Amino acid sequence: MATESEIKTALNKWAKALDKENVASEFEGFNKTMQFNFEDNGVKLQLVIKDKKAKVVDGFNPNAEMSLDVNSDLFMGISKGEVDPMEAFMEGQFKVKGDMAELEKLQVFMDE
Repeated sequence: MATESEIKTALNKWAKALDKENVASEFEGFNKTMQFNFEDNGVKLQLVIKDKKAKVVDGFNPNAEMSLDVNSDLFMGISKGEVDPMEAFMEGQFKVKGDMAELEKLQVFMDE
């Protein structure tokens, strides 16, 4: 089971990807919150994307536009590029909620 610190480090790496202009330009006008719920350790974190910037916020936001319920080890595998997120989704290894087009936009983080 991944620790909260390991998960935050991975999410902060995704947030930092928006420091690159080529990535940030893909998020013009994209102001959304992605809620992450880690089932195995109870950690709840948000990735808040606003004005082509992103930050990781502790806690649960019931109004988040998107959410991901996932095991922490699976998430870490995805964040390290060891697990194909589309394959894991198709196999039902995690649950997502939200507009699929917006969720697909987040694929850019996995390429960084």
